[in-house]
Amino acid sequence: MAVTIPPQKYLVEAIGGSHVAVTVLVPPTAEPETYEPTPRQMTALAQSQIFLRIGVPIERAWIPRFESANPKLVIIDTTRGIEKMPMIRHVHEHAHASPNRQEAQQAGLDPHVWLSPVLVRILAMNTRDALIAADPQHAADYRQGYARLARTIDRVDGQILSLLAERPLKQTAFIVFHPAFGYFAAAYGLQQVPIEMEGKEPGPKQLAELIDFAKSRGIRVVFIEPQFAQKAAQTIAQAIGGAVVTIDPLQEDWPAGMEAIATALAKVLHQ
Repeated sequence: MAVTIPPQKYLVEAIGGSHVAVTVLVPPTAEPETYEPTPRQMTALAQSQIFLRIGVPIERAWIPRFESANPKLVIIDTTRGIEKMPMIRHVHEHAHASPNRQEAQQAGLDPHVWLSPVLVRILAMNTRDALIAADPQHAADYRQGYARLARTIDRVDGQILSLLAERPLKQTAFIVFHPAFGYFAAAYGLQQVPIEMEGKEPGPKQLAELIDFAKSRGIRVVFIEPQFAQKAAQTIAQAIGGAVVTIDPLQEDWPAGMEAIATALAKVLHQ
């Protein structure tokens, strides 16, 4: 079985246990938007029976090649049943109402659904059903694995709520380089303000807007993912007399990754 990103591996193994062997397409340190599979990965995919897609950009470019290399490959969309939100495009958009359908199509839909516990439960259900369809002999094991995972998801959600509710938040907006945290923000009443705009670093005007926004809100931290360069983030952090802090949306250990993100945000938003 093959998946696109490391958090999916956690979900599959949590549900499938010893019945599954998982190949991950994108390594933890790589950008899912630009990564190119190695020949060894293409060989592994040619031997896989199932590919669980999650909707990140690399899939649009590479799935046709996977199908060509392995005509018997069954491709399952694990985001079935999830209504995706549009990507935030600029510093002011977070303060506006939800964009209309035309604006959403222009901005593109946000693929980072695994950063919301509610949506992860849907991903997990679809993963469970895919495993049962492929291996009905072990259906009971997959249902039990899903039940255990659902309890873990509930626990993670509760821990994040507790972290953010320890005391009143002094700030709900946070600046991040890549707009990966829209679903996390929506789940917990926060607002992400991205530096990167439609896959590009900001120009001088956009940088000035971000710096003014940060100063007006008293924001002193810029969050960045380890998969991206830090130049623009460092520029803004220096201009506001702040710091750059790393948070990772692609950590394979999904519970630990979610709690690490929440801990980093809570520390800043409570200040």
